[in-house]
Amino acid sequence: MKITAKISKVLEIDNCNDNDLLKALYVAEFWEEINPSKKMEAKFTAPNVLYTKIYDEVDLIKIPIEMEGELILSDKGHDPGKGHLIEFNVRNNKDIRELEGRIRIKPLSPNKSKVGVFVEIFTMSSDVLRSIAGVSELVLQNKISEMLRNIEKYCKAKDLKDFL
Repeated sequence: MKITAKISKVLEIDNCNDNDLLKALYVAEFWEEINPSKKMEAKFTAPNVLYTKIYDEVDLIKIPIEMEGELILSDKGHDPGKGHLIEFNVRNNKDIRELEGRIRIKPLSPNKSKVGVFVEIFTMSSDVLRSIAGVSELVLQNKISEMLRNIEKYCKAKDLKDFL
């Protein structure tokens, strides 16, 4: 099932320095901290390749999900007026055939950033997940929203420099 509808979530986060967040994106423990799944194991197998193993459940219909694969982060640099751009895609994942998008981090002040996650392409390859096609886009939207809220919660209570 291929989802072509654009998914975008943007959040302004206080106590969040854009440079610290950018560096934290390349630390596996950061991803484990902000992940909205029941359990996640993460490690960087290369400077920009995040290998993850995720255990979760689709809350709406109580289907257990185990996924594993690599998230490739491609730093495209800073664009004045727009912020820092990181493109991402998934590879070596038996359940997700395609997932492409971008993360944009824009400084609003030294301690406040606007963070956006934009998904362009999302294609499921798992038969189970394809069977719940209408739910999978909603699940992805909710997971992205939860990740951004988890970053916000972390920044309220702790410092991103803890990951650096």
